[in-house]
Amino acid sequence: MTDFDFANPPIDFSELSDSEIGRQWEEQCHKVFYDEGWVRLGKIKACFARNYVRYYERIRDFQTQPDDIWVSSFPKCGTTWTQEMVYCIATDLDFEAAKTGLQKRFPYFELRANWSPNLTNIIADNVLKNNNNSSTEDENKSFFLNSFDLVDHLETPRFIKTHLHYSLLPTAMKNEQSPKMIYVTRNPKDACISLYHHFCLMDGYGGSLEDFVNCFVEDTVFCGPYWTHVREYWEIKDRPNVLFLKYEDMKKDLPSVIRQTANFLGVTLTDEKVERLTDHLSFESMRKNPAVNYEDIVCNMRNLHGSYHESKFMRKGKVDSWKDEMTPEMVEKLDAWVAKNKINGLYEK
Repeated sequence: MTDFDFANPPIDFSELSDSEIGRQWEEQCHKVFYDEGWVRLGKIKACFARNYVRYYERIRDFQTQPDDIWVSSFPKCGTTWTQEMVYCIATDLDFEAAKTGLQKRFPYFELRANWSPNLTNIIADNVLKNNNNSSTEDENKSFFLNSFDLVDHLETPRFIKTHLHYSLLPTAMKNEQSPKMIYVTRNPKDACISLYHHFCLMDGYGGSLEDFVNCFVEDTVFCGPYWTHVREYWEIKDRPNVLFLKYEDMKKDLPSVIRQTANFLGVTLTDEKVERLTDHLSFESMRKNPAVNYEDIVCNMRNLHGSYHESKFMRKGKVDSWKDEMTPEMVEKLDAWVAKNKINGLYEK
């Protein structure tokens, strides 16, 4: 798709580099991933790598199946935690099957659209060929290179992860008869600090935390605008096929959220199973679990961008972690942004 005609795109877009803050974001993103730059998509001005425009029609026209189960979120809002919870509930706590890497049994739908098309050859030449673990190589090849094909060929029921705004989902996902979807959100300050560390770790982001906060409130980070993302799902939360969860509720009372999710999925769990799943989903257990902690993926990504950031994919797993790192000036900027954009009944401060 490298010969794609950007002069006649299937979706309207504008260049992120048209603004000073957009140019700053592009300069601080690693060129091995984003050498084509970034764009704002459609009416909501969603922030994605230019490559997304190439895959817009494939995403829009994707055919769902009635028993699909989707998990959606703005990045770093408890996605992996929710995926593992949903998978285990839907498979009646098949912990043996859950030893397979999450990226294979619950793949990231639009991953292939996120980066430069040149990355395909770079990954094949510099990551997969240098991996001595054939099993890991097979899983990572699908994860990195063929996300749409991987989802297409999943056995049913298919478990699918996405970070797409609701308005950018496949058309087949946009009605009350669509497959079940669980959306998880998180306080914007925690989402911001977590995404900053994630982008440094996985994508070689070269800016400071202050730079990142400035871009976050200007909606020029990956998957922004944050508020548009959350609001679109908040507005459909009462549909029978949608379950809206909050990271903070999962931290406060995970057994209750497990039961709520099981009820949504039509699964009955005994108290003993809820207890076992609660233990399996603890932060300590998740962080040590090679099927979900993405340590092999982190290693691959570091091989690509060549920089080192002192962090892990599962970093702290707590509420209000922003208080540990943000300066008063950053907090003041975020507070003003929250006050301007807040959703009644959700993260109003």
